Amino acid sequence: MTTAQRPIPVGKYEILQDYETKAASVRVFRMEGSVERIEQHVHHHSTQIYMVIAGEARITVDGVDHTLRPFETLAVYPGTAHGAAPVGPQAILANISIPPLAADDQLPVAGEPEPPDLKLPKVGSDYDD
Repeated sequence: MTTAQRPIPVGKYEILQDYETKAASVRVFRMEGSVERIEQHVHHHSTQIYMVIAGEARITVDGVDHTLRPFETLAVYPGTAHGAAPVGPQAILANISIPPLAADDQLPVAGEPEPPDLKLPKVGSDYDD
């Protein structure tokens, strides 16, 4: 782990590894049963790639559930609300953030969705609107 200030966890999970370079950061974490999860949150700068190492996990992206098995991956782009939970007794995941996940770039999502005029554009969208 670096000496830079790291984001406060959003949810309940165990961080097994937290590593940062100039280009990316990697977190490996474990979630147990139905009580641990990554709560819905958003990043305004980092793209994240989730990869399941062991068990199965449900990654929810903008309200759509994706079930990942070991070594399956899913990209989550800036401005996209997302969270994760284990499917079954335990899941171990790696989360790669590009650029590195900054302490101020992990924001919990309130119960209400962001108004469309405040959402960041997603990859592949029309940036001129």
